[in-house]
Amino acid sequence: MTPLKLPPIDTAKAQMAGLVIGGAALAAAVILGFTGRADGFFQSYLVSYLFWAGLSIGSLALLFLVHLAGGSWGALIVRPLEAAASAVPLFALLFVPIILGMGRLYPWTDAAYVASQPTVEAKTLYLNTAFFIVRAVVIFGIFTLGALLYRNLSKRQDAQAAGPDAERTGYRMKNLSGLWFVVYVLTMTFAAFDWAMSLTPTWFSGIYPGIIMAGQVVSALALMILVMVNLSTKHPTIDKLFTPKRQQDLGNLLMAVIMFWAYTQVSQLIIQWSNNVVETASWYVVRFDPTWIGLSAFILFFGFFAPFMILFSRWVKRTRRALSIVAVWALIVQFINYFWFVVPAFDRPGFQFTFLDLLLLVGLGGVWVAAYARALAGRNVLPANDPRLVKVVADQHA
Repeated sequence: MTPLKLPPIDTAKAQMAGLVIGGAALAAAVILGFTGRADGFFQSYLVSYLFWAGLSIGSLALLFLVHLAGGSWGALIVRPLEAAASAVPLFALLFVPIILGMGRLYPWTDAAYVASQPTVEAKTLYLNTAFFIVRAVVIFGIFTLGALLYRNLSKRQDAQAAGPDAERTGYRMKNLSGLWFVVYVLTMTFAAFDWAMSLTPTWFSGIYPGIIMAGQVVSALALMILVMVNLSTKHPTIDKLFTPKRQQDLGNLLMAVIMFWAYTQVSQLIIQWSNNVVETASWYVVRFDPTWIGLSAFILFFGFFAPFMILFSRWVKRTRRALSIVAVWALIVQFINYFWFVVPAFDRPGFQFTFLDLLLLVGLGGVWVAAYARALAGRNVLPANDPRLVKVVADQHA
């Protein structure tokens, strides 16, 4: 038996904890939301939904990237990425509350608002309820197809003997990845326009989807770092394969994607602000208001500069505990960024993180953890016949 055929990880406790905690938090959020202001429920739900769905969609994008890039570091995280991407159909189901709350979330669903805004009225062929729902169905259909395709190809590679057949399957996944990454970019562009940017339908930015996509990949990378550090404590083979050099590779990639995320943020600000046009600058005027400027500065200094400077350290990238802390921080910053993107559109008076926000973050997170843990436990935790890892193990046993 090849050393790569490791027994599946037992995640029963994580699945149960996720379901119990997540279910209880969601139930409490529904009760609190609909006995108070339902508007607040849908707003909080959208923020947490974008964050947790972004983890799965970002993992799918990162899966395409690691197949394209090659390298044993990428092969190590293929299974955790496949497990995260397999939760995409779950988020298709969890999108139903957003459809039910469209009238409370998106101003363009109000005919009176549209009639009073010529800019929005000109967009009604695109911004209308029926087409919005159709696009959501197509978007989730494409992402689900991509996740299932790569999961099935990976299963086929596992079932094949290590050698030419497994290599051909690996090449097929690599060759398809370029096309699928382009599909991801195009699909996520429409998703970003629909789910987040249309909260302010008078405003538009072509860079906005790029910020969302970069944030998704940051979140997925941070998740992979945490998962691999945890798996390394459970199996000596994984611990041996997850060398300081491969940790450094993941740390370098995280630093690069954070740089790109910050670059897109700053580029959008410079372009929009320098236009000096009300329709384009208004989005930032709200977020630079005295009640929001503190959070804006926090994202700049502690979301970019702090992790960027820390990740310059080779020691940090090669030390599991230090790299894990940076990964947790990156996830926190990405959630805060979604909050900063979404909540000011609803005229909430400044940065107020409510109990309802917390309940929905924990609730959707618990459901996601349960789905992720179940998917991770269903397969060998490493791709058994991936040529990139087979060669590494063979060299170690030579």
